[in-house]
Amino acid sequence: MTKENNYLLQCRNRKVQSNIDLQQIALEYEKLLNKKFCYIFQGNIRTEFQFRMKNFYHLLGFHKLTDVSAVRMVENNRMSKENFFKYMLAGKITLESTNEELIEEVYRPIISISASKRTSALGEIKASRLAYFSESRVRELLISDPVIDFDKSDCDTIIEADKIFFKLISEKKRNLSLFIGYDQIEENYYTATFFLEQIRDRYKQRASGGLQPVLSILSRVIVNTMNNKVEEFIVKWENVRNELSDSPHFRAQSRLKTWISSKHIESKMVEQEIANQKKLIADYKEDLVRLQERYKLGCLVKMLEDERQKEEAALSLMDYEIDVEYEHQLAEYRDMVLLDILKEINRLKQKCEALDNKLKKHMQFLPDLKLLEEEEVILAYKPYITEVVFERGAVAEYLHKQNLFECAVLPVQFQNEYINLFDKSPKARFEKNNARLRM
Repeated sequence: MTKENNYLLQCRNRKVQSNIDLQQIALEYEKLLNKKFCYIFQGNIRTEFQFRMKNFYHLLGFHKLTDVSAVRMVENNRMSKENFFKYMLAGKITLESTNEELIEEVYRPIISISASKRTSALGEIKASRLAYFSESRVRELLISDPVIDFDKSDCDTIIEADKIFFKLISEKKRNLSLFIGYDQIEENYYTATFFLEQIRDRYKQRASGGLQPVLSILSRVIVNTMNNKVEEFIVKWENVRNELSDSPHFRAQSRLKTWISSKHIESKMVEQEIANQKKLIADYKEDLVRLQERYKLGCLVKMLEDERQKEEAALSLMDYEIDVEYEHQLAEYRDMVLLDILKEINRLKQKCEALDNKLKKHMQFLPDLKLLEEEEVILAYKPYITEVVFERGAVAEYLHKQNLFECAVLPVQFQNEYINLFDKSPKARFEKNNARLRM
């Protein structure tokens, strides 16, 4: 490495180090605590995990700094991983110093994080982990699509992971990744590690060739574990629709995408398109009538030049209140280029015919699209409210009142509103009447 390159590298490392505040990073991590992230992926694959205090230590790579006094104590079970996080949160463990009261005599002299001789590991932790960690960035990462359904046995890594959330950092041209592991003994998922990959798409590749399998997110719920209340509910409707690609009603999406550029075409879009098309067709037809009249008048004025047709043409022009004795009434038609008007008439006829065909297709596939939307709602909400009996008519009525595709309502709200609506549905009323008659 040249002296110039070495100098630039040192400058970059100093810049990264000067911008890192471990207490602030711990505060960002604290925002993720006491929240359960629950996912439903394609194929009804379910995963849920939490960010716990004990995961912070390994997630951000501090375990690699084996000569740092606080790390040595954690590795020798003299300091818990939870306390390591708490001390960092309280500002007692920083990049440059460690509170003396925390370190036992045997682990002295105190070596702070920045004083670690594991310079390569420290550089990686600062540049690839700490520099990218924030609550907002993690949240963004955790809704990024798709997710790697990781097969460790077919990847050159020692990282134990079951799923990988990843997102390309465009300026670095590499993926920021959050690995989710699975504990076979406790039978639960946990946040394993977090970093910016060193080699582009390394964890997307299989060692044997090809790509690791990926999963699309259908929905995600964030539950506050302190009060067991849902804080956020997101449905990825495009993915839900793709999950229904085998449905006979999916043809509506396949056919209508010719005209509507959307991966999730909604019936309300189609209804608006139908209204626009009908108005446009009406406008075209008005223009067509006007042009056809002008063309006819132009032909009649042209016929006045022929003595054999002059009288017939004059009589016909009188039907349009044009008197051939008044030249000024004929002037605008004498200079008309009839061929140009005829071309415009044919062009309008073709546009009207094409638009009419488009209108018929929209109207043909609208019922299928509405049925597909009902299937989507059932697929998205059924996993969260399994005790609810879904009735297609009631779902359609609910969708008419509540546009779930613009803002998905929380499952508990959906359940309450839907049950109230279901009790008023024709099928429910019929069953209640039958029950009363049997009594």
